Amino acid sequence: MDTSPASPPSPPATGSSDFDNIHLLDYWQILFSRKEIVFAVVLLMMLTGIVVTRAMPRIYASQALIQVKRETLMTDALGAQYNRYDPYFLKTQFEIMRSTPVIEEVVRELSLNEILGRAYGYYERMNAEASFDRTVGLVKGKMSLDIFRDTDLVAITVKLDKPNNRPNQAAMMAADIANQIARSFMSWDARNTKMSKEGGLEKLQQELDDQDRRIATQEQKVFEIRDTHGITGLSDNDPGIAALRANISALETRLLAAELSTSSLKSRYEQVAEMSNQELATALRMLTGDTSLEPLLADKQSLEIELGTLKRAGHGERHPDIIRLDGRLAEVNIKIEERVALARKMSRTNYELAQRELDLVATRLKELQDKERHLTSGITRDLRAAMTELEILKARRNQLESRVNDERIRIEQPKQGVKIIQPAKLVGDAVPISPNVMMNIMLSVVAGLFFGVVLAFFIEYLDTSIKTVDDVEKYLGLPVLGMIPQKVRHLNDPTAKATHSEPYRVLRTNIKSSKRLTEGSKIFCVTSASAGEGKTQTLFNLSHIFASMGNRVIIVDADMHRPRQHKIVRIDNAPGLCNIIVGEATLDQCIRHLDVPNMDMLPSGKLTGSSVHGLVDTDEMRNILEALRQKYDYVLMDAPPMIGVSDTAQLVRLVDGVILVAQHRKYPRTMIKRAKDMVANMGGNLLGMVLNNINVARDYSSYYYKQQYYYYSYGPYAYTSDKEKS
Repeated sequence: MDTSPASPPSPPATGSSDFDNIHLLDYWQILFSRKEIVFAVVLLMMLTGIVVTRAMPRIYASQALIQVKRETLMTDALGAQYNRYDPYFLKTQFEIMRSTPVIEEVVRELSLNEILGRAYGYYERMNAEASFDRTVGLVKGKMSLDIFRDTDLVAITVKLDKPNNRPNQAAMMAADIANQIARSFMSWDARNTKMSKEGGLEKLQQELDDQDRRIATQEQKVFEIRDTHGITGLSDNDPGIAALRANISALETRLLAAELSTSSLKSRYEQVAEMSNQELATALRMLTGDTSLEPLLADKQSLEIELGTLKRAGHGERHPDIIRLDGRLAEVNIKIEERVALARKMSRTNYELAQRELDLVATRLKELQDKERHLTSGITRDLRAAMTELEILKARRNQLESRVNDERIRIEQPKQGVKIIQPAKLVGDAVPISPNVMMNIMLSVVAGLFFGVVLAFFIEYLDTSIKTVDDVEKYLGLPVLGMIPQKVRHLNDPTAKATHSEPYRVLRTNIKSSKRLTEGSKIFCVTSASAGEGKTQTLFNLSHIFASMGNRVIIVDADMHRPRQHKIVRIDNAPGLCNIIVGEATLDQCIRHLDVPNMDMLPSGKLTGSSVHGLVDTDEMRNILEALRQKYDYVLMDAPPMIGVSDTAQLVRLVDGVILVAQHRKYPRTMIKRAKDMVANMGGNLLGMVLNNINVARDYSSYYYKQQYYYYSYGPYAYTSDKEKS
């Protein structure tokens, strides 16, 4: 009784989408199978990162911290000083700090032109002016400015990799440059502020002198008016003029209101005039607030609905109800048109009345204004205007004088604008900020992992060999009869393990249960697309399993070009199959009985002086197979590869079933598909495929089978043959 484990369940039907079959383990398996490539790329990138890091120059940084704010007085002599955070002010100071005048002063103070010029190798190759400009640009490029958020603290950072003639020389030079930038900026700020304020004070003084001259001129004008007309004083207690001005003010207010009302009524009148009767009837309430038309409109709508209902019911134009409703509808329409005409008339009348009122108010206002001008004309008005102008000039002059005094106090008092909070200094041995060895190595590893994964997937994309059961079923449309792992030995080898037979037990079960076999099928051919795919070992071990299960089996080595079966059992190759075909020997003379019970072998044989091509496509070959069918339970034939040898193409027509062996991840699937098509074209019964030489440690799709083998071999339900028990 056959107790070998059944084949594992087949993958999902081909009708499902590829997306449904995708699993995270598919991607992990690709990476695991290509891990050598990933590790190699990671190692290469890491070594490259180390080499590049060692070749990079050592950069040292030093930082000075300063406070930059708007200039304030050290004392509070002029009142409270208010300061607030101003990002635009700080951005302006940033640009000033990195401006050419400030950096030029730094270069001159520290003699950087010669020091940095010699360190970077351009001092002797350029003239003095070009070298100085180059040094200024170099310092600008090596400095950076950063602000502490929501504060007025600015960090001046200088990064240098040269000069490096002495230990820590670059770090000390960076600290000196950072401190000198702070000092030069402070000096520039102090000079610029003082010059700006002194220039401003001078302009204020000039304006004050001009104001004094204007006041003197205006005073002379007032004196001349008084002296000429003998005016000693002015009086504003004139009730006639005051009342007149009050009336003018009231009329001006009334005129403004009349203009607004007239404009509104005019707009409404123009809108009403442009509307049709039907539009005006609908919009009358919204325009004028008149609701008198709403009952009529409601009646009209009701009559129209009722009239439409009767017409849809089939009543003719002369029906009494139709005539009655038409009459009522005509009466309602006449009333609506009368009300609309009245609304148009009222809109025009209201506009005309408002326009008349506006004209009357404007006329009256003009009369009063003419009267007021007449009363206030003359020398009184001129004198009042002259004295008013004089008072304005004196007030401006007092303001200017106050500003001049304040600015003089500000200039004379000590100021506080830019202050060094923390100068740059070097404590102990300087540590370079770049290159960051650990960071570069980490980035190299990350980059190596990225490119390694990309390369692994790219190689996997280019690899068109058979890799999984899904590949066989998707691209070839064949069932997988068995999956043979790596390092499986011949089952007659004393070093072969018990688990080595389990894949062949599964293969035997799948062959016997194949739906493509007919009753009485005994003769099977094992072939492959090309050489070196393991068909010989697969056939021998399969025959061994058949024999161990009590079946009488014979191995026929039909690969007369490269016979291998006789080497496995260590027997002579001749006489054999080809000798029987050409008549040099009989079948009984060539069959060899092996040490394995129930298993015989018919070697390929050897011919001298003639070719073995075309021997399988003969009547003698058919007779041999029929004779073997009568003597044995199963006849397993080792056939040459399908591609490159014509014998197998003829042989597949003579057997009951063909088994195609393909080595895992070796040949393109197009080659295997071509072999499959050749079997189909020759009329062979292709039972399925055997995937050989699978690395179960790397291909997760085969891991399941490996676990099943161990479970059934060593687990609580382990199968043990009678031979193994003995």
